[in-house]
Amino acid sequence: MDLVLNVPGLLVPHESGVRAAGLAGLIAAAGPAVREPDGASAALAACFGIVRQQDWPLAPLRLAALGVAPGASYWLAAEPVTLVAGRDDVRLVGAVADLAPEDAAALVAALNAHFADDGLAFVVPTSDTWLWFARAHAPVRLVTRPLAAVIDRPLRGLLPTGEDSATWRRWGHEIEMLLHVHPVNEHRARAGLQPVSAVWFSFGGTMPPVPAARPMRTFARTGDAVALSRHTGVPVVPLPATLAQAIAAAAGAQALVVALDATADLASLDAAWTAPAYAALSRRTLDAVTLIGDGADGALCWTVRRPGTWRRLTARFAAPDLDAQLDGARGER
Repeated sequence: MDLVLNVPGLLVPHESGVRAAGLAGLIAAAGPAVREPDGASAALAACFGIVRQQDWPLAPLRLAALGVAPGASYWLAAEPVTLVAGRDDVRLVGAVADLAPEDAAALVAALNAHFADDGLAFVVPTSDTWLWFARAHAPVRLVTRPLAAVIDRPLRGLLPTGEDSATWRRWGHEIEMLLHVHPVNEHRARAGLQPVSAVWFSFGGTMPPVPAARPMRTFARTGDAVALSRHTGVPVVPLPATLAQAIAAAAGAQALVVALDATADLASLDAAWTAPAYAALSRRTLDAVTLIGDGADGALCWTVRRPGTWRRLTARFAAPDLDAQLDGARGER
């Protein structure tokens, strides 16, 4: 059985000096990590057998998971965001997640009226008013970056590229001008709230084919792991408290994907998940462990195979420095 363990925020700086021998052991045994610049969601998509188009086609998968049939259309995530202009650059400071439903509806209506002749339509499929999507009238030759990879960074080198990028960059400027004078933003400014000054497009594509079936289980509450599982027919099980519980619930599966919630406590992570995973490799309960850790600039993936006798013996005397390992991993990105 293989384990894929997704640990959000693993590469964000944590308190130093935390004892997490299992986590340190996994990273040390794996050797150099594989970088995924588009983050943990893209790394998870590959684990489920989803093939990248020009972008990772997560937008139609997310839409389908929300109960909206994507059909054969090309969809993009289209998140409302706030931009801040500095002396030398423009930065995206984050998504706007506090829109009132009527305000989200008014903004989307204005965008749809403006782009009606261009075949670009915006939708807000749920009461979560920051979950916007855009449908294009034809497949788009565009390469984007996910929102998490661009927050608080200069945008000049992170804008869409590809054969259609000139059109989409122009549309981006039109969106900024339209939103700048919209009454919703004028109201938000008076209330001291962040404006919706742009829309960030990412994860575009058409609905991908369902890959060949593989006996898997997914343990997750929400997010792209759930959307990927529903598309590929993998059962989704509520997230348990420990790896032992997940293995017991995944009897008969060849692989299990565990998508944890945001992790701030590495010691608890190690006690429940990474130390048992390291031990399970030695006991041959697991054949391989893939650890996905992300931060502000993409994800790193470490894969550890079942250790041989020599590695098991030398591991007893090794004490990898977790702080140094994570600092080095952040530098690798």
